[in-house]
Amino acid sequence: MNNKEQLKRYYQDKEVTEGYDKQREGTKYRRKKRGEELRLFLLLLNKKKKDKVLELGCSSGFLTEHLGKVTVIDTSREMLKITKRKNPKAKVLEADMFKLPFKKESFDKVVTMRVWNHLDVRDLFLVLIEAKRVLKKEGILLFDIEEENPLRRIVNYIYKWMFDIKGFKVYQYSFDRIFSILDLVGFEIEMARELEHRVGKQIIIKARKI
Repeated sequence: MNNKEQLKRYYQDKEVTEGYDKQREGTKYRRKKRGEELRLFLLLLNKKKKDKVLELGCSSGFLTEHLGKVTVIDTSREMLKITKRKNPKAKVLEADMFKLPFKKESFDKVVTMRVWNHLDVRDLFLVLIEAKRVLKKEGILLFDIEEENPLRRIVNYIYKWMFDIKGFKVYQYSFDRIFSILDLVGFEIEMARELEHRVGKQIIIKARKI
């Protein structure tokens, strides 16, 4: 089974779905960091009333809840039900981000939070190509990566083992590598913001289709 199929099955697991929010916001530190992350995403997305926005991999609707009228997709029906309860204005669709059910140039902005850090290089290329297809000319793409940091990989492994934390494999990328990948696909970086963790950084990237 390839990586993207494993990811799909992981987030369709009922145990993962039912405990998702509790796990992500289980400590004061996690709640603080999620709040900082949300603030940065909303600031960089800068959603206007006229914008047609697509969110990829909405999970339990942490970001969707604050987006008003928006189209969101996920492969988990249970996650979509949770998301719809949080934002009744959202159009929720069970769909695959590698094969989006939309015509080309359908959206002004595409956003995804804490999803693409689970993708290896091959899958990252594939999903970027698909995001570019559905974006309008000069459309905006907003996503995040985990910065390459060997120590953080070790700490994450120990933390998951000690506290029995569920979570799918995380891939790390250097900023230079992400810059090169985006350039190859046809995006230019407009802005990037770093979110410091106890160990390592999360980089939130705003790119424009060229």
